[in-house]
Amino acid sequence: MKNKYLSMAEAAKICPYEQDYLSLLARRGDLRAEKNGRNWYTKVEWLNEYLEKKKPNAVIEEKEKHEHGEEAKINKKEKSLFRLIWVWLAITTAVVLVVFFIFGKFSSRMNAIEKQSGQFVPEEILKVPDEQGNFDVYSKGTMKIGKEEVSK
Repeated sequence: MKNKYLSMAEAAKICPYEQDYLSLLARRGDLRAEKNGRNWYTKVEWLNEYLEKKKPNAVIEEKEKHEHGEEAKINKKEKSLFRLIWVWLAITTAVVLVVFFIFGKFSSRMNAIEKQSGQFVPEEILKVPDEQGNFDVYSKGTMKIGKEEVSK
């Protein structure tokens, strides 16, 4: 396996770096690699040479470590997906609570007005006619503050 050429995608599966970063290292000449067409290829031993310089504890030795590296990348993707779901749930919950709060306030105002006058008075209306031709006067559409008699 040490003499086998690896694409940067394959190399990214067995080392702690992403494919794009490995390609950048190859273009700069920091990582020993060969270009075939548009793609860069490297070997495990060349990866180890680079890792020995930069991360001595991350040298690639056994196949088990390759699988472990791939599991770590999967776990990283799962964690980001979990965070995304968590944020979505938090935002949705906040929106639902705000809607219920606003609806609850509106509903309690409607109930207070309906109990007082027997009819719904929206906030825009400040005077409500009664049966004698006079007006009940409401403050902010919720509280009855008086009566206004029409002069005849």
